[in-house]
Amino acid sequence: MTAEQTRAIAKSALNPWVIAIILSIPVFLNSLDLTVVSAFLPELIIELKIPLQTGLDDASWIVSGYLLASIVSLAIMGRVSDLAGRRIVYIISMLIYIAGSYLVAVAHTYPTDILYSLYRRSGQMIDPAYVNLQVIIIARVIQAFGAGAITPASMALVSDLFASNRRAVVLGFIGAMDTLGWVLGHLYGGLFLQIDGVKWQTIFWINIPITVFALIITLWALRGIRMRRSKGYFDLFGAVFIVGALICLSIGLGGINLNTAGTSIETLASQTALPFNWGLIGISAILLLIFILIESRVKSPLINLHLFRRRNVNMGLIANLFIGYCLFIGLVSVPILINIRQESIATMQDAALLVGIILGTLTIPMAIATIPGGWLTERFGYRRTIVGGLIISTVGFLWMWRTWTLEVDNWLIVAQMVLIGTGIGLTFSPISAGVVNSADDDEHGVASSLVLIMRLIGMTISTTSLTSFALNRVNYLASEQLAGVAVNSDVYLRTYATIAAGVLAEIGLIGAVIAVIAMLPALLMKDEHFAKENS
Repeated sequence: MTAEQTRAIAKSALNPWVIAIILSIPVFLNSLDLTVVSAFLPELIIELKIPLQTGLDDASWIVSGYLLASIVSLAIMGRVSDLAGRRIVYIISMLIYIAGSYLVAVAHTYPTDILYSLYRRSGQMIDPAYVNLQVIIIARVIQAFGAGAITPASMALVSDLFASNRRAVVLGFIGAMDTLGWVLGHLYGGLFLQIDGVKWQTIFWINIPITVFALIITLWALRGIRMRRSKGYFDLFGAVFIVGALICLSIGLGGINLNTAGTSIETLASQTALPFNWGLIGISAILLLIFILIESRVKSPLINLHLFRRRNVNMGLIANLFIGYCLFIGLVSVPILINIRQESIATMQDAALLVGIILGTLTIPMAIATIPGGWLTERFGYRRTIVGGLIISTVGFLWMWRTWTLEVDNWLIVAQMVLIGTGIGLTFSPISAGVVNSADDDEHGVASSLVLIMRLIGMTISTTSLTSFALNRVNYLASEQLAGVAVNSDVYLRTYATIAAGVLAEIGLIGAVIAVIAMLPALLMKDEHFAKENS
């Protein structure tokens, strides 16, 4: 879109930046909803009177189902927004999200009664509590299918509203809101439930008026603006294979686990590493190969493979994979370190609050840094901005590696998290702009989805591989240093905690190495398109 078109849009509606901020509200809300449920899962299990041994596994699908449905939506709705138009897809996605939020909030009433009645008519006798849980999971899947499409549709919308050399700030900002919500969901839910008399359903009731407000204001702001549509048809066959590949990959990698806030020395010592499911990962690779074959032959592919011939798309997505990996290092390490320092924390509630505060010093600077990241991109281009941000993060990771012990001061951890978060945040804008600007105008939806999918894959690989590394490494060192020491004795627990803190410091070194590796594809990105737009 040319600068003249952008100026015409600005005159005919709200300022594009106001529209972008309004769009970011439901983006943040729907990403919060992925992890917010982890705060009330124990309460839900007790409320439903489900046995704890089986209830946690069954209830975990409230999170897993949301994640998988979001992946499905991400994979297909970017292309749908290119074909049908951003506005119609945005409207439908918001309505689906609202419907899902409503169904979660009322799941314990008539939806459970209806499903329970259907079971009875079919001759099946099922505990009403499990029927209620099934309804909640189904409602969450519906909610997630709408939520998964909102972020790429929003990014595509703002790509149409801003000229290519002015997109970096806004794309990075919306992408950061998506990631920030995922990270803060557990803390948000925990703080919300501290209010006397508030039930967990209230969290989902609040979603509805806020989302309706954002939808109405956005539709008013976009009135009279013609939405871009691409020609072609929806590749259903290809969609089946890419969705299958992403689901198998996500399950094979173990999914994203943010429930480390309550990790203690005892639970850490009793856990075993959960390995990757290589069978599912292999199936994912096969499905991906079939998808590529299909896309190379159809006239209207779900994802145009020619996109990957463009250097900025290839290199930007690879860099984003590594950046997603780096992002989760703090999220894996900080909760464990805080909780193994038991003698300095009065209760687990105090530990959870401290974890939330320190993680906020990682994620809030990350979100704020997308703004200067966009400005720097407009002035210096993609490569230098991305590499500059990664250098800052590398310094933070190396500092973490050299200083983390059981006695490390919390203020030192805060300073390191601020550095890491700021550096990662600076990369969001140039990565998103580099990929989206390299796509044709009628492929912005697909390009936005690819940015989000690659970051998600990097985050998923990070949480599983780092957890496995930490558990294996800690238990290996403990077997060497604690041979013959009585388990659960003061000496055992203190030594085990010291070993764990040292391994967490080593994770900082891993973060520095991954950040340096991410610089390599970033350096291969081209700034010619950006320079041309500014000339």
